[in-house]
Amino acid sequence: MPGKNKKLLLVIFCTLIIVFPALAQDSTISIPFSEGSKYTLSQLWIEKDNIPFQEEDLESPERKSVSRAFFSSLLLPGTGEAYVGEKTQSKIFLGIEIVAWGLVVANMINVSMRQDDYKNFAVQHASVIRNGKGDQFWIDIGKYDTIFEYNEQRIRERDIDALYPEERFWFWNWDNTENRYFYDAERIETREIEQSRLYFFAAIALNHVVSAINALRLANSYNRKLEELSLKFNVDYNPLHQQFSFSLQKSF
Repeated sequence: MPGKNKKLLLVIFCTLIIVFPALAQDSTISIPFSEGSKYTLSQLWIEKDNIPFQEEDLESPERKSVSRAFFSSLLLPGTGEAYVGEKTQSKIFLGIEIVAWGLVVANMINVSMRQDDYKNFAVQHASVIRNGKGDQFWIDIGKYDTIFEYNEQRIRERDIDALYPEERFWFWNWDNTENRYFYDAERIETREIEQSRLYFFAAIALNHVVSAINALRLANSYNRKLEELSLKFNVDYNPLHQQFSFSLQKSF
């Protein structure tokens, strides 16, 4: 009888080898089996490539929403990557967003301070009343020494609509031409600094788009790995201890 049992076990073993061919050998979980042992798939834990599979995942692995990943990162870079589970990439995109907005704020503060400086300089050296003036006024006073020279040039060009009323509110008169040159150079440089802010906004927009595309790619890759998941059973028999050993394998 012991010889018949061994032959029966050998037949079972060969049958299992044929029915469950080796699909992959990326990871293995061995489950010792003997009389009275009870194991179910829901008791297993498998983890590979940052994709955890627990009890419920073996029955219905959770897919990642591609649209959610895309639009999350489009609104706030890094959130789509975090949703998929890529924390390092999430921190990179979010860090770029924070730095870019920090540069925008710093640019705005710098421009505001420089504008105050050159306008106060005009008040001091050209007798300008600062309040209530538009951008064009601050441009014009850098081109002419006095309001009278400016108005005379507009009359010669027949540009009557551009005349300033010759009254105290609009009056300016530079104490010397060098100060006017200095003022105008400061105003132009401040304007160039302000325009450089567009590069920061472009970097912010690019960061949103790149992060969104990257999150979409990661979500698709994650879902493909789930779809390609395969399971395999191996069976080993230990005649010394009269035990079967089952192994569960997965691959992507």
